[in-house]
Amino acid sequence: MIEHPLASLDAWVRYFEASDIPILAHSRDAMQSLAQRGDDATVLDLARIVRHDALLALQVLRYLQQHRSSHQHTEVTTVERVILMLGVDPLLKAYAHKQTVEELLQDHPHALEAVRQVLSRAWHAAHCASVWAEHRHDIDGGEVQTAALLRDIAEILVGCFAPRLLLRVRAMQQMDKRLRSQLAQRTVLGFPLIDLQLTLVEQWRLPPILKQLMDEHHAEHPRVRTVATAVAYARHSATSWQDAALPDDYLAAAELTGLGYDKVRYLTLEASRKAHEAWPWYSQQEPPPPPAFSLEEGEGG
Repeated sequence: MIEHPLASLDAWVRYFEASDIPILAHSRDAMQSLAQRGDDATVLDLARIVRHDALLALQVLRYLQQHRSSHQHTEVTTVERVILMLGVDPLLKAYAHKQTVEELLQDHPHALEAVRQVLSRAWHAAHCASVWAEHRHDIDGGEVQTAALLRDIAEILVGCFAPRLLLRVRAMQQMDKRLRSQLAQRTVLGFPLIDLQLTLVEQWRLPPILKQLMDEHHAEHPRVRTVATAVAYARHSATSWQDAALPDDYLAAAELTGLGYDKVRYLTLEASRKAHEAWPWYSQQEPPPPPAFSLEEGEGG
């Protein structure tokens, strides 16, 4: 475990490169059950598991980069396409017996809860981004979904391998609600997590389009704004369904999709309720109530 900030972004990348990156226990259990089905296991079955776990999705994408042929020039940017190219069996053999987040952080229960929260947010953001992309008639909604799923992977990895540092960042923000997250991260780690995020994507040779979709410096592109808005919405709604920032998120989604405010709010909350069904993936505790919003109210837009 990392107890003190490393000297550079490259040092963090090298540390993660040498580490056995875990997956969620629920993901491992689901893959082991899928493996028992033998030839009946399908690409869609495995893709459903991988999409719920940003750590697993990261590793599946990296697996393709590490095993791709020198003659393969087309970038593969979605979970389904990676599994189609590599096959179900090789990926099950590679990841169905991985160390879990729960095992890695068994002595750090507060960090474990924090990491699970970010993984849950990542799934929520990816699901909402996919829904908005569909209504935008995006050229490849799967790319947008993947970028939203992986957008906070640096925060997740820091939580896994430097749990005390992540908790220190969170403690600073809890003490001062007005403190911007990037300032807290820079104070504790020496850099904002987005810098590590983009460095990881580049150094691990993930498809360049994913890096662009995660980088808000390209916010002139609606696809980038879709990812950023979905990540912000998942973060704000994880705090409270009455969070003061949520109306701005709905407004941004309305502008992206061309739908009215009430219509997109209803559509988004329906997506949130669907994402909420995956709560057991991330916690054994009683789930919080899903968002409440009437159909009649949503049809007003």
